[in-house]
Amino acid sequence: ILLLQSAGPLFVAIWSLILLKVRLTLAQALGIAVSMVGVMVILLKGDLTALAGIDINVGDIIFITAMAVFGFYSALSQKRPQIHGLSFLAFTFGCGALLLTPLLVWELLTRPLAQINAANLGSIAYVAVFPSVLAYLCFNRGIALIGANRAAPFFHLIPVFGSAMAIVFLGERPHLYHAVGYALVLAGVIVAARKPKTQPQ
Repeated sequence: ILLLQSAGPLFVAIWSLILLKVRLTLAQALGIAVSMVGVMVILLKGDLTALAGIDINVGDIIFITAMAVFGFYSALSQKRPQIHGLSFLAFTFGCGALLLTPLLVWELLTRPLAQINAANLGSIAYVAVFPSVLAYLCFNRGIALIGANRAAPFFHLIPVFGSAMAIVFLGERPHLYHAVGYALVLAGVIVAARKPKTQPQ
C-alpha cells in the first residue's frame, strides 16, 4: 500500500496540469523521482529487483483509484473558497461521510459489529484526531502556502517516519537501506519543495 501511495505526487501533478494548467518544474519532477526511489529502497529493503515480483490485485486497483481521487482533491484545494480551515475540513469530511454511508450500511448488514472496548475506541480517537483532522489541516495549509505540486512530495515522508518508529518502538533492526532510503527521500523532498525561481506557465 505504501508503495502505491508513493504515486500520490504524480496524480497531484497530473490533476494540477489538467485543472489548473500548472506544470511541474524540472526540479520538482527530479525531486519527486528521487524521493520515490527512496521510498522503494525503504519498502523493498534495498532490493529494487523485488518490483518484478509484485502482483497487482483488485485491492491495488481500488487503492490506485483512491490515490487518483486524492490527487484531484489536492489540486482542486488550491481553488478552495476563502473560509476557515476547520470549516473547509468539516465540509469535506461531511461529504466523505455521506459517500461512505452506503458502505457502512452494507457492512453492518453483512458482518458482525466489531467488539467495542477501550482499545478500539482509543484507536478510533487516534485516527480521528491525528491522521485525519490535524494531518489534513496541516496539509491543506501547506497547499495554501506553497501549492499542491510542492506540498504533495511530503507524503513520501510517511514510510520514513513509519520505519523510524518501528525501529524505535518495535525494536526493528536498522539497516543500511534505511539510511540510503531516508537520504534519498529527504533530498528529493527538499529539491521538490524549493520555491521555483520563475513560475511555470
